[in-house]
Amino acid sequence: MRVLIPPGRDARLSQQPSAALTERDRNIHSIGELGRREWHTSSGYSKRSMVENTMYRYKTSLGRSLRSRTFDGQRVEVRLASEILNTMTRLGMPDSHRIE
Repeated sequence: MRVLIPPGRDARLSQQPSAALTERDRNIHSIGELGRREWHTSSGYSKRSMVENTMYRYKTSLGRSLRSRTFDGQRVEVRLASEILNTMTRLGMPDSHRIE
């Protein structure tokens, strides 16, 4: 498993690498080579961030726990909740048109 916590902008390579810091040093090196924006994309960090944000919106809007006790019921509950979130997002998006 990779550690995808982005190091700070002024992060430096560690003097005495250990197993935990080696991944951090790899991230620092990759950011130096690719740039922070490209590292976000290539490492999968941006996708993970989007998933975490989606779960945050889900939990704050619809509650932190599922109400159904059975797995099939939970699947239906999550599907309905996702439809509700998608509808709210769609309603909140502005209608934009290109002006020439």
